[in-house]
Amino acid sequence: MSTVRRRLVALVLCGALGLVAPAVAVVPATAATPPVVSPLPAKGYGLSSYYGPRCMPVKGSSTYHLGQDMESSRGVDIDAVAAGKVTRAGTTSGGFGQWIVIDHTVGGVRFSSVYGHMLDGDRYVKVGQKVTKGQHIADVGSSGTSTSYHLHLEIWKGAYPSGTSTDPLPFLKARGLDLVKNARSVAQRTVPSSCTYYATERLNLRSGPSTSYRVLKVLPVNGRMTAKPGASSGYWLKVTYSGTTGWVHRDYASPSRTVTASTLRYVTPSTLIMRKTPSRSASTVVLLYRSQPVRPTGAAKNGWLPVTATGHRGYVETKYLATHRPATTLSYVTASSLNLRKGPSTATARIISLPRGKAVRHLKAPSGGWALVTASGKIGYVSTTYLSSRRP
Repeated sequence: MSTVRRRLVALVLCGALGLVAPAVAVVPATAATPPVVSPLPAKGYGLSSYYGPRCMPVKGSSTYHLGQDMESSRGVDIDAVAAGKVTRAGTTSGGFGQWIVIDHTVGGVRFSSVYGHMLDGDRYVKVGQKVTKGQHIADVGSSGTSTSYHLHLEIWKGAYPSGTSTDPLPFLKARGLDLVKNARSVAQRTVPSSCTYYATERLNLRSGPSTSYRVLKVLPVNGRMTAKPGASSGYWLKVTYSGTTGWVHRDYASPSRTVTASTLRYVTPSTLIMRKTPSRSASTVVLLYRSQPVRPTGAAKNGWLPVTATGHRGYVETKYLATHRPATTLSYVTASSLNLRKGPSTATARIISLPRGKAVRHLKAPSGGWALVTASGKIGYVSTTYLSSRRP
């Protein structure tokens, strides 16, 4: 007879005879389950931009980060940190692109969790819907003002937006969830002493954070400004330009220079090597072609210019660049559609399909029935059989 069955028989007999039942050992309870869970899988994210003052990472973004960024891969499940009710879901006019807001009450404390930049904010949940802790509510994306796939997580004490934003890391850790410990990578948490921005167009520097204030100076395109991290009021930044301190609208400020017609340079020889370092003995990054535009990323030095082109970064010799696009041969597609391919063969992958009449710019002389061309911002090969010097 099993131990459990013998105990049951003993309890029944004791009850029938009016005896005191023997003591039964009680298994101690396990530690209480945390009332909150991670919005992303453990070791499936990296902590990057933290809560607090910062420099604008991209044009038009805020200088005070109200949440915690969690870098991840496209499509990774985003889960509700706690049970609650959805108050916002879908597209927003703010920098989140797609977002979800959920109201919670945990341990008598009311708070809201805000999730931003997902692929589709209302695919899995709708406004007014109740969700459970850990429920799949969205997928990681990069919508809105974003530079990579990640989740932007905010915590608001009280309710969003009437409550007060707080740092998600200590708030969740106090409730049993350590996002730092569960991360696969953790960026260093530092605040720079100063930020540098550039005007994206002619920009008024005003005496206060509103268009009602007087204009102190007018900044040119790419006018360089400096600012303290977090020095802002709403959508206005407090900056210093050429010794004058004032306010500019953040939608017209960027952490990088704006490319203009005068900024771009063009390759003049039939081919030009972009190198990893400013030396002819350095390794090749990519081969550039005549008339191809390159974007300078710094000042020229010793006859070399740091540039970006076709998604690559490196150095080219300045003597092979011009400020105006050199003359090149144009041809037009005569077929109803023509494949632009990665190589001079029908066995190579198709990049895009070009419609009849589309103009293509030759990057070098055709060879073997194929031409290396650029069209619609892409570079590839097309069969010369379907090209003509005249538009069909």
